[in-house]
Amino acid sequence: MKLRRLNLSNDVPTSFSCISRSSTAFNERENSEPIPHDLIYELLLRLPAKSIARSRCLSKLWASILRSHDFTELFLTRSSTRQKLLFFCLKDHDFFFFTAPKNPDNNSSLVVPDYHMKFPFVGIGFQICGHVRGLVCLTHLRTVKGGKHTVPEICNPSTGQSLPLPKVKTRRRVNVRRFFAYDPIGKQFKVLSMTWPCYRSYLLCQEYKVLTIGTGKLSWRMVECSVPHQPISGEICINGCLYYYSMVDSVEHRYVIVCFDVTSEKLTSIRKPMEDVKCIVSNLVNYNGNLATLTSDGDSQVIGQNLRTALIELWVLADAEKHEWSKHIYELPSLLPPNFLPKKTYYFIGISGGNEIVMSPRHSSSLFYVFYYNFERGIIRKVEILGTDAFKHRTINTFLHHVEDVKLM
Repeated sequence: MKLRRLNLSNDVPTSFSCISRSSTAFNERENSEPIPHDLIYELLLRLPAKSIARSRCLSKLWASILRSHDFTELFLTRSSTRQKLLFFCLKDHDFFFFTAPKNPDNNSSLVVPDYHMKFPFVGIGFQICGHVRGLVCLTHLRTVKGGKHTVPEICNPSTGQSLPLPKVKTRRRVNVRRFFAYDPIGKQFKVLSMTWPCYRSYLLCQEYKVLTIGTGKLSWRMVECSVPHQPISGEICINGCLYYYSMVDSVEHRYVIVCFDVTSEKLTSIRKPMEDVKCIVSNLVNYNGNLATLTSDGDSQVIGQNLRTALIELWVLADAEKHEWSKHIYELPSLLPPNFLPKKTYYFIGISGGNEIVMSPRHSSSLFYVFYYNFERGIIRKVEILGTDAFKHRTINTFLHHVEDVKLM
């Protein structure tokens, strides 16, 4: 499978050049000792991901170090302790990726994001399939074997790579939904694909297929499903389990949360927190490693313009087998400075640090903010993301818990 890479400049960071020159000169001296690998790793781990991507071109020696499993795993581990916000935007037939600190200092109100990569987008059929461990999976229209098909593609904003995946072989006129997940036991990324007829949207899925990435030849294979359903939205992957909302009965209008165990590839279902809740789906979030849902005033996935009167319901899954949830209700602060909250529709992004609900608008204007609501202290703060003027009136998707992964796909 052919990889696409972002064109990187040939310049090498000054710090890396110094390491190379000094280590070479030092090692050429008679009776000298080589620089320990631990020290080299420590120096290289301080470089930004972009610099590491460029520095692989310096020499075969440094390429072998920077591509080694030990180094890339250590870099990912350290990156996990300084997670970021990932911003994704589509403009003028290009996908753009930016990152910013996930938890800026409480005194910081302005953040300049780092630009990472862009790659071309053609036609229709765009869909975000998931964001896991520094990688993003999406679909768009691409030429495959002489024809135009909507197919998935994996992107790594840290390295500038993208990996096109094979098309799912299906019957004509079917709907296709794909989800991206990670198996922490087998250390493998997987894509779950489901299809159902276009002409009967109320029908449940007829085929369930899985593709495992990193096993040589990429090919889709059938898996069994004991919970016939039709996926809707709201996917999230937590500790090797992929969760998403699904319809299981179109006559009685029954909806559940489906759980796909990424390791065993088994599908089970979990009843929603409230069977009589007005909204079909709510926002699935990661709350301290547990599945949770967020709703505003019990009947919406978003918070409307009047944030001063909004009530937020947080449901945390206590026992999946017993379908037990715990309920928590929070009220946004009523005493806020004038014009603190621009009149927009705000979307739940997730929960950061265990006690902050993160919200942001989905469409950029002259100003773009991310809001952090600390429900334990009852404090809300806003951070302005600078440089979004170029994406005015465009949709900006925001993801929490982004880590930088410098492994080459």
